Amino acid sequence: MFDLITQFPLFGVLLTIASFYFGQWIYQRTNRFAPFQPVVIGMILVIGSLIVFDIPYQRYYASSEMLHLLLGPATVALAIPLFQHAKRIRELLLPVMCTVLVGGTFTVGVAVGILWLFDVSPQTVISMTTKSITTPIAMIVSEEIGGVPALSAMFVLITGALGAIVAIPMLNWFKIHDNGVRGFTLGLTSHAIGTARAMEENEECAAFSALAMGIMGVATAIILPLIMFWLA
Repeated sequence: MFDLITQFPLFGVLLTIASFYFGQWIYQRTNRFAPFQPVVIGMILVIGSLIVFDIPYQRYYASSEMLHLLLGPATVALAIPLFQHAKRIRELLLPVMCTVLVGGTFTVGVAVGILWLFDVSPQTVISMTTKSITTPIAMIVSEEIGGVPALSAMFVLITGALGAIVAIPMLNWFKIHDNGVRGFTLGLTSHAIGTARAMEENEECAAFSALAMGIMGVATAIILPLIMFWLA
């Protein structure tokens, strides 16, 4: 009986949506306690369900394909807050580009350096370099440069979840209240999950988070393959 349920064409979609909404319910019930981010809870529930009920990942992935197809339109929709705050973004374009260059290089460099110190395999290190961009781009770039797409996706999810949990409390602790800075920090360090968290703050925060996520994704997709080709 259960096997028949898991073979339902939309099983993955229903499991994902149900897990997310349960995560959203917990998040609201705990007065938006940072560690209980809906994406984090949803991710744990989906992974836990696959393990407990011995559901092959391939079956889940195939039955949730509809959600993957919606990732593109959802990402494009982030252009709306960007357009609404285009004037301030243009005013800060130079600092924004410098921040992406320095901050993006630093955050990836630190993560790669830690793995290198622990003497992990080169393939794992390569997979880590895509941790700060969205999952679809990360998996494509990872495969192109010799990494493991599934491992890159895991690093992306962990990075996004941790960023969404700790970024706002840290920004508050350092008394950083500028919406542009807060949003850009979330987008640069924790991509789409961070942008979802930024939307809870306000539209300006979401706009700068989407901007950082977009620039970081494009820059990584272009620069990483060039670096790997040069090092080869």
